[in-house]
Amino acid sequence: MPKFFTSVVLFFTVSLTIFTTNAAISVPEGSRVALAFNEPGSDAIASFHGDTFMTPASTQKLLTALAATLYFGSDWQFKTRMLAPQGSMQNGVIKGDLIIQFDGAPDLTRQSLVNLFSFLKQQKITQVDGDILMDISGYGGYDHGDGWSWNDLPVCFTAPASAVIIDRNCVYAQLKANDLGAIAEPMVSTGQPITITSEAHVVTENEYYSGCDLRVDMNSENNYHLTGCIPQRSTPWPLSFAITDTTAWGKELISWAAKKADLTVTGEVKAVRHVPDNLVELAHVPSAPLKKLLDRMLKRSDNLIADSLSRALGHYYLHRAASYAAGADAVRSILKAKAGIDLGSALLADGSGLSAHNLITAKQMLQVLDYMAMHDKELGLIELLPVAGMSGTLGSRGSVQNPPLVKNVTAKTGTLQNVSNLAGFMTTASGKRKAFVLMTNGLTFPPNIRRALKAHRISSPHYKFERQILEQIYRESPIEITE
Repeated sequence: MPKFFTSVVLFFTVSLTIFTTNAAISVPEGSRVALAFNEPGSDAIASFHGDTFMTPASTQKLLTALAATLYFGSDWQFKTRMLAPQGSMQNGVIKGDLIIQFDGAPDLTRQSLVNLFSFLKQQKITQVDGDILMDISGYGGYDHGDGWSWNDLPVCFTAPASAVIIDRNCVYAQLKANDLGAIAEPMVSTGQPITITSEAHVVTENEYYSGCDLRVDMNSENNYHLTGCIPQRSTPWPLSFAITDTTAWGKELISWAAKKADLTVTGEVKAVRHVPDNLVELAHVPSAPLKKLLDRMLKRSDNLIADSLSRALGHYYLHRAASYAAGADAVRSILKAKAGIDLGSALLADGSGLSAHNLITAKQMLQVLDYMAMHDKELGLIELLPVAGMSGTLGSRGSVQNPPLVKNVTAKTGTLQNVSNLAGFMTTASGKRKAFVLMTNGLTFPPNIRRALKAHRISSPHYKFERQILEQIYRESPIEITE
C-alpha cells in the first residue's frame, strides 16, 4: 500500500533564504501538530497547521494572565472581608451575625482566618451572639470546569476554584504500605477535617506499574475511600487530595479559627448567598498582589490561581456571578477590547486549560505572545515565564536542557493526557526574540512506553521532535515537517 505524506517547508523571512540539507522532521506517530512563529511586531508569520484548532492545555494560562493584568493591574488583590451589622458591637459582644465574605482568594490560609478573628480580640470583642455566615454570594455554577477529567478530580492540581479556598483546598495525609498483600492503612493528621478509608492492597512495584492503580472514591463532606493497589514501601506514601465539599471545609476551618482566636460563638457556621444591607467592614485579609500570583501561576502552572482569576474577571468585569463561563467570556472580551485580539471561533471553557473542551489555534496564541512582547515594559509578563533549564516547568523539561536551547527558551508549558505544548519566546543565535507556539495533540505511545513514563523511568519520546523544531527556530533555518 503506498504511503502518503505531507511535507511543508517553513521559512523565517520573506527575503532570500538559502535552503540547506536539513532532514525533514517527522511528527510523532499519529499525532496532530500546529506550529507558528514570528518576530514580535512583524506581520510575517511562518506556520504549519497554524489555523487548526488545538487543545491548548496550560498554555491557556497565557490568555488568563494577559486579561487579568490588562483589567486588574499588577497590584490588584483579592480580599476576604469580615463584616457585621452597623452598631452591633456592644460591650465586648457582636449582637447579631458575623459575616465572612469570601472572594475566591487562592492563597488564603487557615492562619489567615485566625488573624482575621484576632482583630476582634484587639477591639475587646470576645463573643458573637449569633451565627458566623460564610458569604459566597459572588460565586455561581459548578466549582469544577466543564470538560475536566473526572478521574483527576481527587488530585490537588484540580482543587476547586470556589468562593471558599482555604489552604489551597488541598489536604495531606499518608498511606502505610509496609506489608505485601495487606490492606494499606491511611494516616490522617489531627485537625484535618476529612476521613479516609481503605481497601487498597499492597503489591509489588511491578504489579503496580503493570496496571493496578490506586483509586479514590469521593463523596460529600470530604470522605475518601481508597481501592486498587499501592506499591510496597518501608516509609509511608504521601497522599494529597483535593477538597470536594468546600462548604463543609469552610465551616470546619472557620469554627477551628474562631476557637483558636478565643472567640465564643453562640450560633453556628452557615453558608449563605444573601446577607443584610447594613453591613460595615471590620477587617479584611488581602491576597498577594496579582503579579506575585501570576509568577506562581505561570512558573508552576498553578491551575487554582488561573481559575480563581478567570472567575474573578467574570465577576468584576462582567458583573455576573463568578462562574467558569463568565470567566471565559470576560477573558475573551478583555482581550478584544484592550488588546485588539479577536479569538473568533476559539472555545474557552476555563482559565487554567484543564478542560479538554478548550480549543485555540497556534496563530491566535501567537497574537497573545505578540502583544505581550510589544507591551513588555508595561505588562512585565515575560519575566514570569519559566526559563529552560532554570525555572518552573521548563526547569527539567527534557527537550530544552542542553545547548543551544537551555536558557534561550522562555515559555509556558501545556500538558494534558495526549497533549504536550509550548508557547513563548526564543532568543535565536543572532540574538533576536522570536515568539513561537508549538502544539502537539493526539500524542500516544505503546503500552510498554506508557508504563515506563508512569514510573518515571524514561522521558517522553516526543521530546526529540520538540527539540528538533526548537533548534531550527534557534538557528533561524528553514523547517521541513513531514506527516
